[in-house]
Amino acid sequence: MSAATISARVRGLGLTLPAANPPRGRYVPAVRATDLLFVAGQAPRLDGVLMFSGRVGRDLTIEQGREAAQLCALNVLGHLAQACGDDLTRVVGAVRLAGVVNCADDFDAHSQVLDGASNLIAAVLGDAGRHARIATGASSLPSRMAVEVEAIFQLKP
Repeated sequence: MSAATISARVRGLGLTLPAANPPRGRYVPAVRATDLLFVAGQAPRLDGVLMFSGRVGRDLTIEQGREAAQLCALNVLGHLAQACGDDLTRVVGAVRLAGVVNCADDFDAHSQVLDGASNLIAAVLGDAGRHARIATGASSLPSRMAVEVEAIFQLKP
C-alpha cells in the first residue's frame, strides 16, 4: 500500500471519499481526546441523502445491508481524513468499530452486514485497519436508516 492519503486509498478502491455529513442533532461528528479520535455514528448517507433505509432481513437483503455498512464506513473515513489532514502517516490504527443493524426480530447475520464496514476500513488502512468490533441489532434506527457505524481511531500527535 503506497498511497499516503486516505482519499487516494479510497480512490484506489474505485470509491470516492464523500463530503462530511453534518450532524442531525446536538453533537459533533468527531472528537479528539489525546491520541484517540471518536467518530460519531454515521448513517449510510451520500451527500446528505439516506441511501439505505428499512430493516435488513425484511426490507433489505444481507448484501444491501453490507453495502449500507460500507457507506457508513466511507463516511467514518471522511471524518478521519478531516481530523488528520488526510495524512495516513498520522493514523496509528483503528481501535474499535461499533455497528447497529436495523433488522427483523429473527435476524442473526449482524456480523455479515458489519463486515462491509470492517472490510473497507482494513482495505484503506491495511494492517492499521485491524480493529475490535461489536455488531448488534435494533428494531429501529433514526430516519429508518438500515445501519449505523461509529469508530475509534488512534492518531499520532
